[in-house]
Amino acid sequence: MHPFYEPNRKALQSSDKSWLGLASMAMYLLFWAGALGVAARFAKENLPAAKEGCPQPDPAVGILRERYAKGEINAEEFKRRRADLRE
Repeated sequence: MHPFYEPNRKALQSSDKSWLGLASMAMYLLFWAGALGVAARFAKENLPAAKEGCPQPDPAVGILRERYAKGEINAEEFKRRRADLRE
């Protein structure tokens, strides 16, 4: 049971104080929404983006791979041209 409810059970049993349970839940929801918002903002500002850390693939090597896959060039030609592109 929620720690707020047990010591205050008698106060909550009367019908005029039943809103205290809802207010307590609302406060918890607001707290966690705020905490998650702060954490998300912190992560966005301080952690590197995934795209910045990973090198982008070379489009020329991609075209070379497509040509090799289609059979337009053989393995020796592929290796030679890939080595030329990496220099």
